[in-house]
Amino acid sequence: MKKGILGGLIGVSIVLSIDSLSRVFIALSLDTSILMFSYSEYDGFIWPILLTVIAMLSAFAGAVFSFTYGKSHKYSSILSYLLSLILLRYGQIHLLYETETIVYPIIALILSLIAVLLAWKLIFPKPKAPESKDETEEKYHTAN
Repeated sequence: MKKGILGGLIGVSIVLSIDSLSRVFIALSLDTSILMFSYSEYDGFIWPILLTVIAMLSAFAGAVFSFTYGKSHKYSSILSYLLSLILLRYGQIHLLYETETIVYPIIALILSLIAVLLAWKLIFPKPKAPESKDETEEKYHTAN
């Protein structure tokens, strides 16, 4: 259980790292100040869209690490990662709702949740149902 919780927290730190690093690169390329939570303060419409896509990719990368690291405790890892990620994205929405439009942070939250679902399906695929004995014998007889 400790491994699952630790994996979830490390996964969220990966999300924060990738999001922060992308904002630093965007600020350096635009020669502006670094805006850690804002989306629509950047000039143009491509940068907020790029930031929301990066939010999805970072959530996916964090989820893959979290689920892989805490594979033996998958429910504690998904619970800790998902709760931390929702708190992070909700905190962004709460910080921005008075100063700018919250469309981009809400889209980032939705895309992050979709990324977590995709990572869950990738790391923990549904087990295939075993073939029944009759189907195996039927395949053997039709092959001969």
